Amino acid sequence: MLIDKLQKAADYGETLGATYVELRAEALNRSNTQYEDGRVRSISQRIEDGVAIRLLAGGTWGFVSSSDLSLNGLKDSVKDAYSLANSASKARKDPIKLAEIKPIQESVPLKVSRNPTDVDPKEKIAYMAKLWEETQRLDSRISAITIRQRDGIGTKCLVTNEGTQLELGFGHVHLWVWLTGKENGKITGARDESGSTAKGWEYYEDNQTPDVVAERLVDRVKKQLAGSKPKPGSFPCVLGPKVVGTLAHEALGHLAEADLTLQSAFAGKMGQEVAPKGVSMIDDGTIKGGLGTSKYDDEGVPTTRVELIKDGILNALMTDREYAYKTQLPPSGNARAEDYRYVPLIRMRNTFFERGDAFDDELFENIDFGYYCLGVAGGQAQMNASFQVGIQEAFEIVNGELGNSVTNMSISGIATEALLKIEGVGKDTFNFGAGRCGKGQEALISDGGPLIRFGAGPITFGGKA
Repeated sequence: MLIDKLQKAADYGETLGATYVELRAEALNRSNTQYEDGRVRSISQRIEDGVAIRLLAGGTWGFVSSSDLSLNGLKDSVKDAYSLANSASKARKDPIKLAEIKPIQESVPLKVSRNPTDVDPKEKIAYMAKLWEETQRLDSRISAITIRQRDGIGTKCLVTNEGTQLELGFGHVHLWVWLTGKENGKITGARDESGSTAKGWEYYEDNQTPDVVAERLVDRVKKQLAGSKPKPGSFPCVLGPKVVGTLAHEALGHLAEADLTLQSAFAGKMGQEVAPKGVSMIDDGTIKGGLGTSKYDDEGVPTTRVELIKDGILNALMTDREYAYKTQLPPSGNARAEDYRYVPLIRMRNTFFERGDAFDDELFENIDFGYYCLGVAGGQAQMNASFQVGIQEAFEIVNGELGNSVTNMSISGIATEALLKIEGVGKDTFNFGAGRCGKGQEALISDGGPLIRFGAGPITFGGKA
């Protein structure tokens, strides 16, 4: 059995002198399809299998990835990883140490109704063709579409010299769509992203049918085509779940990843007030149906709910075992690797603001002029908490009521300053959105929250190039 071979290779690493040995073997059957304007642009299917070997020797990491899963091949890779660590340890002053965890032996299969790899490619293409047809039927101004659908399902085996033995089923279905509309020389677009790591192809049949996705996208394009240009400047605003989620993840969440915190705007602020009382932000790897949910992370640590900001106070950080030891915080189960070719890094899973105590309608009261921002068309942030986010669905707020739709808007600011200007958090609406996070490697994530009102000052509104 593969588990037995991995265990023998882990034990071999210990005999070489490694203090910690970890082997993560993966086999994933993956497919990718891209569809543009009525035709298939590309389609592929492949099986990706291999092993990641990571070990500590001389207080330094050594890492090797390989596609050779024979016992001799595993031992050779362990030996190579040990040699790398041993060579690098000579220049290291502070040895790496790991927080202790309880070794776990468990098998956790992934059960889906329809394995996406068993679905005929013709059916996948027909889904995308139907989506394109539906958008054109709903609005004649729709001029172009790009659809990227990908899926995969497989098994991951994690074995360490400490006694951890995990066999985990994993997989995903993921849909990314960009729709373009054109009228009287005005061109605009809308982006949509959805997916699941808990369901197979049935996700598209039960939740994201072509008509549902098409209606959502066309509605956004209509609002963009009808919208007016935003007024530049700083105004009070109410941000919807998708925009709130983007801020939680991009502009704030990365600051609370322990391997980045010392270089971030959250450095030295543990236990301090970073938001008004009543504001809480969470990263949770246990939420049912979350795109970033799993029972264990890629170090074999059970995933947890991490209360990053609790009642306005910076309360916790996301950790892996190395940074849990360095910070003396508990291991939070946030170590994730894109696949066997990568080392695990501290990554977010499902990141969100908690509900507050205000009715949604109350958040708009007494705003003479401002903006209500709902949809996101991409964003970026820096470690100093500065951010810029494209908004693909927004409305003016005039005298506490929703006014005209707004097109091609962007917002920017310093997220840590914006936190302190939160004036109300809603308790009615609460949603998650699907996304992808890059940190040298990709991870599927969810983010979201309730409606949140911000005072004028820290968020600046402008047009999008």
